[in-house]
Amino acid sequence: MLVTLMPGLEHLPYAEVWFREIDEERWREASTQARALGKTGLEVWTTDRTPEVVAFLEPRGYEEVRRYVISELDVAAAPDPDPPAFELVTFAERPDLAPALYELAQIAHPDQPGRSESTVSDAWFQWGLAANPPEAYFIALDGDRVLGYGYLEHEDDQWKNGFMAVARDARGRGIAGAIKRAQIRWAKANGVTTLRTANEVRLEGMLALNRRFGYRTLYDEIVLRGPSAA
Repeated sequence: MLVTLMPGLEHLPYAEVWFREIDEERWREASTQARALGKTGLEVWTTDRTPEVVAFLEPRGYEEVRRYVISELDVAAAPDPDPPAFELVTFAERPDLAPALYELAQIAHPDQPGRSESTVSDAWFQWGLAANPPEAYFIALDGDRVLGYGYLEHEDDQWKNGFMAVARDARGRGIAGAIKRAQIRWAKANGVTTLRTANEVRLEGMLALNRRFGYRTLYDEIVLRGPSAA
């Protein structure tokens, strides 16, 4: 059991922990670790496959704050997507766009449902940029202006759709769809078998887009917040 500070939310009074099973001892141990980090509460991640975790925590003052739909695409079986409707480049081709990507990340991360308290520091250049394959990091442009970006992550032999950001005044124009098409085309061309993605349940447009591309729902991840054990 690993209890950590929450990236981008370190200023909040919560430490982060995953529970796939829970009892009084595990909860109290996580609470002790949270206090050692200077936090008075826990942000607990679990899934709807382990409803006993929620049932244990709710009577102890925990409330659901976010929920993510985990979906997966069978890349080989998916239809070939149409070419993107916007000019797209990769970060491998345009590393000079890093400052503009950072500016958009600072806006887009707090715009996520349930994440308005997020702050994006310059540590983003590592976890949000350098840690991801530059050839699978797609950027939508209008001239030299960045309209949006989205990247693929590769971790533990699993390819995932990473964070996607679209400028506020460019949302609803199909940019997310163009980036996702490019991601799927890249996955097909590079022998990726499956793509997994996580989307907050309030992002109805993105969930509908996933369904159109052939993603199937696997399960939900649930995030709860509440006080540490006394």
